[in-house]
Amino acid sequence: MKKKRVDVQDLYKLKFLREIALSPCGKKVAYTVEWMDRKNNKYFSNLYVVTEKGKTQHFIRGNKDIKLPKWSPDGKYISFLRTEIVKNELKQNIWIIPAGGGEAYAMTDANGMFGAYEWTPDSKNIVCQFVQKKEDKDRVPEKGKPPLYYYVKKAWYKYDGKGMLPEEKMHIWRVRINSGRMKQLTFGINGDDGPNISPDGKKIIFSSNRNVNFEERLLYQDIYIVDINGKKERRVKTLPGPKYQPVFSPDGKSIVYLGHTYPEEFVGWRTLNLWKVPINGGKAVNLTKSLDRTVPGYIVDDMGHYAQTQPVFSKDGRFLYYHITNNGDLSLYGIDAKNKKITKVWGDNQVIYAFDHDGGDTFVMAISDPLNPGDLYLLKSGKLKRLTDLNRSYIKGHWISKPEDFWFKGDKGDDIQGWLMKPPRFNKKKRYPLIVQIHGGPHAAYGNSLFHEFQVLAANGYIVFYCNPHGSVGYGEKFARDLHNQWGIPDTKDIMKALRLLGKRKYINERSMGVMGGSYGGFMTNWIIGHTDIFKAAITMRSVVNMISFFSTDFGFSLHKEFRGHLWEKNNLQFYWNMSPLKYANKIKTPLLIIHSEQDHRCPISQGEELYVALKILKKEVEMVRFPLEPHGLSRHGSPRRREKRLDFILTFVDRYLKKK
Repeated sequence: MKKKRVDVQDLYKLKFLREIALSPCGKKVAYTVEWMDRKNNKYFSNLYVVTEKGKTQHFIRGNKDIKLPKWSPDGKYISFLRTEIVKNELKQNIWIIPAGGGEAYAMTDANGMFGAYEWTPDSKNIVCQFVQKKEDKDRVPEKGKPPLYYYVKKAWYKYDGKGMLPEEKMHIWRVRINSGRMKQLTFGINGDDGPNISPDGKKIIFSSNRNVNFEERLLYQDIYIVDINGKKERRVKTLPGPKYQPVFSPDGKSIVYLGHTYPEEFVGWRTLNLWKVPINGGKAVNLTKSLDRTVPGYIVDDMGHYAQTQPVFSKDGRFLYYHITNNGDLSLYGIDAKNKKITKVWGDNQVIYAFDHDGGDTFVMAISDPLNPGDLYLLKSGKLKRLTDLNRSYIKGHWISKPEDFWFKGDKGDDIQGWLMKPPRFNKKKRYPLIVQIHGGPHAAYGNSLFHEFQVLAANGYIVFYCNPHGSVGYGEKFARDLHNQWGIPDTKDIMKALRLLGKRKYINERSMGVMGGSYGGFMTNWIIGHTDIFKAAITMRSVVNMISFFSTDFGFSLHKEFRGHLWEKNNLQFYWNMSPLKYANKIKTPLLIIHSEQDHRCPISQGEELYVALKILKKEVEMVRFPLEPHGLSRHGSPRRREKRLDFILTFVDRYLKKK
């Protein structure tokens, strides 16, 4: 069979394994598969169940939106969240379907949105996060239409991907299975997150920030415990700092959570560790300190995976399992809760973006690699078995470039991990244009997962280089911290050193190089072309341009804790201006395409506008593409047809400047 080159339109051919859940008996897995529909310009997802022998059953079919499948502890039912449009309104409910197959039905009739949820051990209740929508006929007189106004009173009033934040908060609720009746259990003034139920089903733990001056003490989170009926709530004594995804130990005497102990530092380079603390108070123990890797870390690609996995104990409570980023891999690790010894369970040259465990010898994992968006695997007694092959025909019928490892010595002399992706039918005697891709975060990392955008570029005759320079996660806290208060400096030096090394390869055309990136990668693109003219084309996406006006971001109220204080303190105005790519706009010689989303609240579109206008005034070569209604994560979660057009614009621009004869 003749293989095809990867194309922009292939977005609509791929199937994405999303969330997974192992049955109580350990012999079946419920999972969701998502795809992009061009005609409807939407994402749809269905529910499946597969046995350990590989027999698959399609439970929920059609153009549906199905998320968060969970098994009832007695194994009789599978629950899931379904979102749909009813009478021009977005409705979300918890649905249930018999595990043996049959008709699904809505268990709740709610007016709001759900978050994480869990079944109680007796299979009689579900405990969930839920935000109840309140009617406001003055502000929203017509259902399904934009409000007349937003009345803002708090510093944190918007959030990327959600827009303007409502006054209503997420809280912990209990749902009766037999009636669907819902009861609110918690009332934290700033919301409550991440419920987990005790082994005896009598208690619930969750994380919450109860500070009145919430925005000033954003990372001063606590863990609370409350009865299943919402009574006798109390705070668990822990060290100050952020706390995420708390879980009970199997004996119910301890709690494990993700966090660190530096609440005044709103920085991405601080390592998140797994901590264990007695439920009745006592010394908190850092279980993963020796590893010097943040948990779970963030691997950047455009697959849009959104599964959230909690730490999971073995049945005897001796071992704790979680996925951790290390050297471009997101691997499954086991931590001995007694002696803190850490062992890799699985994951080399892979990204395990979701997993589940039965507490014994069985794991299920959603695994992506550079040649596959993701499939479901069973790991039983140390033996791996593949349970799905969702994109078999696509992968078999296309030239998918396998990235080559490219380790090099960075500017500080330490090892930097990079990859080189070559075009199909690569010929080392030819000379190819090179495109440098720079990741966002800044404290994130590229890794060993499929990246459709990179494959499209390689398929169109480009060599793609990408790496994890200083500031990236997965290489220790010091490595990530090296970027602190000096955005664009150590990582630019690393990248420029890599280019000098790559320039010695005869198949790379040094006179035809481009650079691009999104978010912080967009900042870096802006920064680099303001400090060198070696690139013939640049594309900056959802970028940071002006560190002074960047305080308009959704987390602008906390940026002084990310850097060195407020604008008006000390000599900070000059400090922020010196770290702004806009300052160096007059030095830019590289033709630039600016891509920005109009509903980007992380890097507001005014950032892109400032650079565009400045370069126009300076008579530079610059163009801008604006995407209405889209958030910061357009390349991963944006509407399908705008994702498609974004890639079209990228290809057209680089072809114009990098393929000149």
